[in-house]
Amino acid sequence: MIHPTERFGTNFVDYIQRDYVTGLRHAGMLPLVLPLGDPKDAEDYIAGVDGLLLSGGQGVTPILYGEEPLAEVAETDIYRDQFEIALIKAAQKADKPVLGICRGMQVINVALGGNLYQDIYKQAGATEKHNQYPTSWEIPTHHVTTTEDSWLHQILGERFAVNSFHHQGIHEPGNGLKVVAKSDDQVVEGIESNNGRIIGVEFHPEMMRAVHPEFQRIFDYFAKLATEN
Repeated sequence: MIHPTERFGTNFVDYIQRDYVTGLRHAGMLPLVLPLGDPKDAEDYIAGVDGLLLSGGQGVTPILYGEEPLAEVAETDIYRDQFEIALIKAAQKADKPVLGICRGMQVINVALGGNLYQDIYKQAGATEKHNQYPTSWEIPTHHVTTTEDSWLHQILGERFAVNSFHHQGIHEPGNGLKVVAKSDDQVVEGIESNNGRIIGVEFHPEMMRAVHPEFQRIFDYFAKLATEN
């Protein structure tokens, strides 16, 4: 049987923005970019790495958390969603750390049984500018406040400014996940699993780290988790 990612290959370009790779390299890690593949191969992929980073990108397909898509959802990629969900579950099973950034945090939440606001303005009453385009990517545009004793509080403090490129967001946290940071209009900006092995942020530290080097600490923290395997 031909997997959909082979049959419709022109729709699936496997790439990763260089900033993610640079952040991992500066944390002392050797990045490996996984091609979009079949969920049944997830455990084999995870067996060959020390940790899993999930990047930004399209919206997560709402039918995967039991909802019909709103008009505001725009582009989705269910094949990517299903593959990344399988990777997350395989990493959790193998006790390997997971870092999700923007979409990555959202797909973690769905993988662990949570759901999303398909549009934070329509469904969650967001009032801040959470998609700063065309403002340059490295410029922080709104603040977040962290939960005391969380991993984000530990490395970046109680309150700091971040960039923002999203219109979806976490609604109900998935199993074993807790919210550890929010914007002033109460949009979830950071998560952590109960055992601390799964972490995520809604903003983009990979875009800010060159100009605001404190955000490299997110990649450093992830690297530390990976060495604890």
